[in-house]
Amino acid sequence: MRSRQTVFTPSLYIQNEGEDSTKTALSLTRAKTRCLVRLTGGCGLMSQSDAENLYDLFVGAFAGFDGAMLFGGTRMVNKDDVTVIIPGITEIPPLIKKNCWDAVILGVIPKTSDIDLSPKYGMIVSKEADNSYITVVHPEQDMCLIIQGSVDRCVCWDTEFEECIKITEKLRQFADWDSLLVSYNGGGTTEKEIVKTAALGWPVLLIDGSGRKTEEYANNTDFLRKYPNVSVVEKDVFALRRKLTELGVLPRGNLVLVERSKKVA
Repeated sequence: MRSRQTVFTPSLYIQNEGEDSTKTALSLTRAKTRCLVRLTGGCGLMSQSDAENLYDLFVGAFAGFDGAMLFGGTRMVNKDDVTVIIPGITEIPPLIKKNCWDAVILGVIPKTSDIDLSPKYGMIVSKEADNSYITVVHPEQDMCLIIQGSVDRCVCWDTEFEECIKITEKLRQFADWDSLLVSYNGGGTTEKEIVKTAALGWPVLLIDGSGRKTEEYANNTDFLRKYPNVSVVEKDVFALRRKLTELGVLPRGNLVLVERSKKVA
């Protein structure tokens, strides 16, 4: 059994596009609570102001979470200094995991280019000349699923959320799990995921004040009227925690403790 202090590397799975892996979905069922949270949103294009207090917001709101999480299992590091990590939505699940040992996290990565191994950076997923950062496989996750077209064929970034929807559907349909898509910031790919998940009738939570596409849809009254399964919450740790409790992601007992500590402070 792994101790909490042990340094570990994630289990790595490679799957061809169109294949159906039961193993990765079943691995999430190790979580204590039958609830799957999918985190989506901004990465390299998130502004500094939108990234402000990002980690504290989620780590505080998800304290005590013991379900499963799906995310894009990557990390962005500065090309010149690998110790500098670029803020993004993909940093959040590993941070939550550090405080929520019973949670299970699975990263999904589309192979958009050939993957390289580097002694300096690790496993490189994407290295674009115009970017000041390099995207690598996040080392702090339980499991990582890489999706490729084939050994010779790559896929697009949309493949990440499409695979996450497939995994979510399996757990909802065959294991009677609850799910929640939480969106913060993000661009065109995030927009597609918000719209598609809302159309499926699954719960969606948009964080207002997070910027870009998420904020745009959080203030789109026509969209919210069309999809009553979409909720909006302000960018505040207590408001987010309260909403997560209302949606059944967190037990209500934890909310009472947080509310009491807020009053004392």
